[in-house]
Amino acid sequence: MEIRVELEDVSTVKKKLKVEVPAGVALKEFNQIAAEYKKHARLPGFRPGKAPVELVKRHYRKDIRSDLLQKLIPDSYDQAVKEKAVHPIGEPSLEQLTFEEGEALVYEANFEVQPKIDLPEYRGLEVRLESRPLTDEDVEEELRKLQEAHSRLVAVEGRAAREGDYVAIDLSGEYLDAEDEGLEPFHEENVVVKVGEEHTHQSFTEALTGSRVGEQKEFEVEYAEDYPEKKLAGRRLRFAARVNEVKERELPELSDEFARDLAAYQSLAELREDIRTRLREQRESTRESDLGNRILEKLIEGSSFEVPDLLVEERIDGMIRELAYNMASKGLDPSKADVDWMRVRADFRGDAGKQVRANMLLGEIGQQEKIEVAEEEVEGEIRRAADSMKQPLEKVRQYFQKHNRMEGMRRQLVRSRVLKILVESAKVTER
Repeated sequence: MEIRVELEDVSTVKKKLKVEVPAGVALKEFNQIAAEYKKHARLPGFRPGKAPVELVKRHYRKDIRSDLLQKLIPDSYDQAVKEKAVHPIGEPSLEQLTFEEGEALVYEANFEVQPKIDLPEYRGLEVRLESRPLTDEDVEEELRKLQEAHSRLVAVEGRAAREGDYVAIDLSGEYLDAEDEGLEPFHEENVVVKVGEEHTHQSFTEALTGSRVGEQKEFEVEYAEDYPEKKLAGRRLRFAARVNEVKERELPELSDEFARDLAAYQSLAELREDIRTRLREQRESTRESDLGNRILEKLIEGSSFEVPDLLVEERIDGMIRELAYNMASKGLDPSKADVDWMRVRADFRGDAGKQVRANMLLGEIGQQEKIEVAEEEVEGEIRRAADSMKQPLEKVRQYFQKHNRMEGMRRQLVRSRVLKILVESAKVTER
């Protein structure tokens, strides 16, 4: 097909193709489509297929034009891409589209391409890590967490509520501002408030500190505009709280009996040693993760190339899917959650850009190092995924194939191998 093409470099990754399909070529296609419509056209006064083609064109002009665009735009775009030897990622966005019968078809196609990456020196990267030696205090802190996890709330007798106590209250609230006049007062029973806790509003902590069972407290609260609960955000309320119960957390005594109650230990000393072993393993795992992250940061610092917006948006989509999956796994419905998803996208953008840049660098190094992934490695990953999801191996394999995940898995395996090379060659200083 005869076309005229002009390629414009909008940036290093953003490109624009200006495509023109000459009037003669477009008219020929228009007439061919009109002839097909004529074969089946049912117009008043004419037998099926016998109406004049010009009358068919007038009656079905919009449909014929639509069919022509659906045919000529993809064909001419594919041809233009080949002529200019560019390799778009994703689908193009079309602008400045013009066409009428007898005229040229003209449009602009905007798309992105992979950037040219000039790799920095990636072997022997110098990185610093914070050294975190395991101490007795770390072990005792874990023991305190275990105590907390196995503690119980007991009613307080003979004293008033203080910081750290849990106070159960019947709570009534009414809105005070004139613009909130239509909002109904509300009442909730046995609301539990932890006095002095980070997420407890300071006004509640002040009102309930020193309170006793049976007391009635009245106080006003002015909530910030960004307060998480929308019915309270930016509003001023007067609360009445009746204290039903004051409880404190009672920790179990650290003893051999406590260790035995955890089922796997015979003594407190054995429990402490197990905690020490687990913390040591966690520190080592964390160190490896931190080292990998510091190497990627160093790699990114030494490179400079434009990242395609399309890839960043795709990564943000993936991060949001992961967030929604985590919410669902905790019993929350993401579609009904009080979440500003546009704000979430904006918050994710910085990290998504870094992840895409790091992945592109690792992929480029993989090509430089001529790293190849064997089918056995891919099969191993599918098997691990099946075990993790507790699903039949063949079902998981079919899922990966159906959703085009196999190539992504290979790329991830290449990136993992590259990162291992970078870690092994890095010059690490711990302080």
